[in-house]
Amino acid sequence: MRKSRQDSLYSQQYIMEALDQLLEENDLEDITITEICKKAGVARVTFYKYYHTIYDVINASVEAGIKKAIEQLSNINPQDNIQDVITDIIAGIAASPTSLQRQINANTHGVVLDYFVHAINRLSQADTVFSKKLSQAEVLFIAGGMFSIITHWFKNDLQESPRSVAAMITDVLPSSALKQ
Repeated sequence: MRKSRQDSLYSQQYIMEALDQLLEENDLEDITITEICKKAGVARVTFYKYYHTIYDVINASVEAGIKKAIEQLSNINPQDNIQDVITDIIAGIAASPTSLQRQINANTHGVVLDYFVHAINRLSQADTVFSKKLSQAEVLFIAGGMFSIITHWFKNDLQESPRSVAAMITDVLPSSALKQ
């Protein structure tokens, strides 16, 4: 990989990581691009080379997470291991819960729900877990259900283990939509 391409990927990663760290301490609406750049160790011009807004950084982070999940899911037998994969995803959320907790408490969780919908839609198209491309109603149903379970978990101070939350999610996934 050429050095400039590698530097580009590092800069984008540093910016995403900086925003994640700032979200641990601040509400989204209180974060500035200047703060992100300072924390990431990049110039504002570098930020604007890759992103137009903070929401573009969030979108890039979500896309990277979805891509990673699709890669994980493409290597499993969904019938046997879907709960294990969901457990890993839930454990990842539990490892750094502050930013999601802030969004739930600030009533901006609608943005997070939109990302759940987007992720389920992408997973449906990736042919990894689901037996077919899901209809919009199925995507909304699955994403809304998963999001509601995770939100409830957060509101109860993460009392259940990631494994039991994953079991709740797996139990409500429509078996007709899953690969057999």
